Amino acid sequence: MSEPTPAPLNTVTWWELPVADLDQAKSFYGAVFGWSFTPFGEGYEGILNGTDMIGGLWQAPELAPSDGIRVYVNVADLEATLAAVEAAGGTVRNTREEVGGDMGWWAQIVDPGGRLVGLCTDNAAT
Repeated sequence: MSEPTPAPLNTVTWWELPVADLDQAKSFYGAVFGWSFTPFGEGYEGILNGTDMIGGLWQAPELAPSDGIRVYVNVADLEATLAAVEAAGGTVRNTREEVGGDMGWWAQIVDPGGRLVGLCTDNAAT
């Protein structure tokens, strides 16, 4: 068995989204990105993308929706993801915009709890 590769220095290796309603957030992000969740204790859920643990949801009802980290989730089909956001009860803050310099496209969504989340893709609209 090989040794695990250490996480690179000076890069983001973990992220958390503070949310007011943990169940609402799990339902929304599961529907939009296909994530599943595993409990880590009271008020905390690990986020799984397949079998990879990629972050956490932290129940923090005292925080304003704009508090916390802003993340951008890389998606294959930006328009399909925006449609999934609306179907799951979220809103689209802005649709596809070019980053510039051949760096792809981005958009922003707001989850049902008011949390702003970015989306990004290297794939052109189809």
